[in-house]
Order: sequence, then structure tokens, then C-alpha cells
Amino acid sequence: MIGPNGPCDPGSSMSSHPLALPDTLFDIESFAAWSRALYRMMPLPGHVRTLFESTIEEPTDQLAAVVRDVFTTPVSDRFESVFGRGNAYVIAALAQRYGVNEDQIVCTTGASTAVGMVLHTLVKPGDHVLVETPRFDVLDSLSRDRGARVDTLTRNGAGMKIDPDHLADKLQPDTRLVLISNLHNPSGYLMREAELAELAAVAERNGTLILVDEVYGDFAGESGETCAARVAPNVITVNSLTKVFGLFALRCGWIVCDPALARRISRDNADREFGVSKLTHAVAAHVLERPEPFDSHWRTILNATRPVLERHFNAMRDDGLIDGILPDYGCICFPEILGVTDTRALARDMWKQQGLVLAPGEFFGQPGHIRLGFGVAPDRLDEGLARLHEALYARRRAVRSA
Repeated sequence: MIGPNGPCDPGSSMSSHPLALPDTLFDIESFAAWSRALYRMMPLPGHVRTLFESTIEEPTDQLAAVVRDVFTTPVSDRFESVFGRGNAYVIAALAQRYGVNEDQIVCTTGASTAVGMVLHTLVKPGDHVLVETPRFDVLDSLSRDRGARVDTLTRNGAGMKIDPDHLADKLQPDTRLVLISNLHNPSGYLMREAELAELAAVAERNGTLILVDEVYGDFAGESGETCAARVAPNVITVNSLTKVFGLFALRCGWIVCDPALARRISRDNADREFGVSKLTHAVAAHVLERPEPFDSHWRTILNATRPVLERHFNAMRDDGLIDGILPDYGCICFPEILGVTDTRALARDMWKQQGLVLAPGEFFGQPGHIRLGFGVAPDRLDEGLARLHEALYARRRAVRSA
């Protein structure tokens, strides 16, 4: 048997780091609530390795340099009023980056806020919406908060694809919105433009719009795929600087859609969303106008961590511990853990016994999987994945000998 660090003695014992932490952590129902609870416990003990992160490590040096540039005397002219529509420089930079018109863009305080604004405009309590599964749970929870009747749209197969016929079967006369992600969260798989166009055509015949959460989309910039809102008039994009750039501190998000709908979204949410931050969106304008240091940051990280992930992923798959195919882009993946149906219990055991933090598939609507994030320091990722490999192998050995 080839273990995580080379040939492994099947009789050897795995290293253990027992933690006296609350058993209730993995009883929390949603990923959003779980991650908030976890971050409230930070900093974690030094031996803990976290494998659940869904973003790139924050580029603090690059961000500090931009902040100095913006607020060195004289203060940048990007520091302007955002009341009403948002920072004009952010809008102009986004229009150029994604090849859309400025009147298609609505600035928001992050992607989740953007989703909520779209739901507020398009969905009335009692209306029907479809949310992909497996899914990022915020898409589901925001829809339910709006009072929608939420149904699932299943992604299947090795590439977590959506069958257009399946979409057609799930649509109802009052289906107002379909919510999906691209890159798919939690799997990281890319939906090609042609696939989205097929889905958009099916939805259009029903008078239904599709919202595409593209917070991971820029990871696939070299794929040649376009902003989802350019694919069809009934497709809406939401995005932010959080995942690819790691700039969650700026709370900068946006909506891209048909100009008439953009005006409607702004108008309908005027009494709910009073505007984005003048300060952070001034910084965001500089980031978007000169993105090279931030693009270089995430590429450098993934160029270092991707080989680490591939080595451990392939070794665990060869040992029959996991199954799946790594996505071509992004910083997350969603392998199946073979022989395990309760990945919530598995994650609890790994947390308490191994000092590993894993996001179980139950959080995303698909037990038996875990979501792994690899936008972190390569040495910590290497140690964490080695620990996971050893623990999964020891667990299987214990089950077989029982």
C-alpha cells in the first residue's frame, strides 16, 4: 500500500491530536452557520490543519500597497460618492473586464447581497425557484428567506452537469428563478458557455431567468468562457472580489444583467440597500483598474498548491479511499469518500482526533463527500492532506478488522 508519504506499514499507527472541542460543532445544519462558529473559535491550536477554506489567502501586502496609494495626499479621485448606483470607476472597470455595458452593472456589498437583491426583485413569497444541488447553502437559504417554494435541480455525473431535459421537467409555470454557480460550488467544475446557453433557452421558453453565481469564475479566465450575463438576455451574473482575489475585506460585489432589469433591481432595493462603502469601493476601483498584482497572487498560490493536491488526491484515489476527478480550475474540489455515508460524523472524528477541519458534504446537500479547499500555504496543505490520507486508511483498516 502506498501511503500519503510513500510506502506505508499497514500496521503502523497514525499520529493523533485529540482536541477537547465541542461535539456540537458538527451538529450545526448550515455551512454558513458552521463556518461562523468556527471562526469565532480562532485562533485554533497550532497543530490544526484546515482543509475547508473556499478562497485564496488574503493578499495583505498587495492590499496595503493599494490602500496607501488611494489615501496618500492627495487622496485618489476614486474616493467619490457611491450614493445611488455605486462607484463609477468600479463600474467602468467591470464593464471593461467582462465586456458588458455600464448600464448592465449594479454594485453591491458582496455576492450574497447581490443574490438577495435579485430575489427581492424577481421572486414574491410563494413563487417557485430552483436551486442546484449539490449547492452552496446560501443560495438555498436566501431563497427560503424570501418565502419562495424551493425545489432542487440536480447536478449529475463526473462533471456535475445539469441535463437540459431535467431542467425542463422541473420548471413550473411560476418558476421565477433558477440559481446555479459557475465554477460550481462545491465541486469546482466549469460549465461551458454552450451548456449554459442550452439551459437558458429551456428557461426562456418558460419565462424563467437564471442567476449564475460566478464568484469562482475568474479562476477559469484562460478557458475562453465569457461572463454568464453575455450568454443570453435571461441570464444574470453575480460576482465579487472575495474568492479569486481573496479581498473579502472590501465587501465589493456586483450584478450584471439586462439594463432594464438592472434599473429595476436598483429601484426595488433602494429602501433595503442604502449603498456600498465609499471607502472600500474606492480601493476596489484601484484593484480592478490594476489587477495584475492580485492575479499574480492567486496564480502563484495555485501553481504551488495544485501539484500538492494532485499528488495526495491521486494517491488516495489509488488506495481506494476517495473517488472523483479534480476540476481544471479554481481552489476547491469535492471528492467522494468511499465507504462513508455519514461525512458529518467523519468530519467530527477528524476534527477531534486528527486536528483536521473538513467541510462535510451534508453542508452542500450531498453526504458521502467532503469539500476540500487548496488556496492555502502549500506546506500546511501538504501536512493536512497527508494526515487525511493516513486517517482514512487507518479508518478503513479498523472497519475491516472489526
